[in-house]
Amino acid sequence: MSESNVYMIRVPNPFVEGRTCVYVIDSDPVTMIDTGVATDRAYDALLTGLDENGLKPSDIKRIILTHKHIDHIGNAWRFQQQFRSEIMIHDADLRSVVDVDPSGERYAALVSSRLDEWNVPNGERPSDLDDSFPKWMIESAEATGLGDEQQLPMGDGHLEIIHTPGHTMGSICLKFGRYLFSGDHVLPDISPNIGAGDMRSEDLLSHYMVSLKKTRDRFRDDDLQVMPGHGLPMQTMTQRCEELIGHHEQRLEDAVLILRQHGNQSIYEVACRLFGEMESIHVVLGCAEAKAHLDFLVEQERAKVEGCKYAPA
Repeated sequence: MSESNVYMIRVPNPFVEGRTCVYVIDSDPVTMIDTGVATDRAYDALLTGLDENGLKPSDIKRIILTHKHIDHIGNAWRFQQQFRSEIMIHDADLRSVVDVDPSGERYAALVSSRLDEWNVPNGERPSDLDDSFPKWMIESAEATGLGDEQQLPMGDGHLEIIHTPGHTMGSICLKFGRYLFSGDHVLPDISPNIGAGDMRSEDLLSHYMVSLKKTRDRFRDDDLQVMPGHGLPMQTMTQRCEELIGHHEQRLEDAVLILRQHGNQSIYEVACRLFGEMESIHVVLGCAEAKAHLDFLVEQERAKVEGCKYAPA
């Protein structure tokens, strides 16, 4: 059988990463990878993109989500309700599809508790957190959990699930022939946030570094077309993994230097020294990323926790 056509549809996205890349594999079954953010604008763009590639929304029989974030899972429920599409996501991110938080109330409560733990002063906390995110048009849906190394049959091959926790604990890449759909695990131009994307989980940077080394080593000699969740396709998976590993190793060194120069520091204080002035949701993103790096330093015995602050080991 001839190789399936793979289409990319770039869907509007309100976040800093830019448009979300949705992919459709025209095989049996026709499979969509990610679905864009949960807005009418994104959904309409998705339908237009399908039409431009000669497909109807009812053709989509299976949807695979690379991770639980709203700009990736947002429209899966619509396809299931209207066209009975099957939805699949890694077991660790399953709840975000089957028990959604459309108002953001659960997320806001979680952020509030984390701001307390990070010792963020009241005057520096996001006052517009509720306004930073729209009220999403999303409903809970039925979904099937996926596991590492699972292979899903296609008409002319199979999709291999590669578990790459870090950005979220359920993040996955998907290999199909010469294509590797990398979600937000590896992006061409930016480093995905590590920490804020899964604030109920621990040791996210440790997981992410292991995942980067796993994909670097697995695809070192492969001639792959890497299809990321944001940005343009790339052919440099190994090089990009090395760059991201180096980026985080440098940030770890910067955090150690901050502790040595300034003594015991709260997560918020380290975040301010790492990232400078932060406003609105960036306070959350910056502090969560700083915590991920500080916890990794504790794991490496290069830092220690003293009360509610971190100190050099």
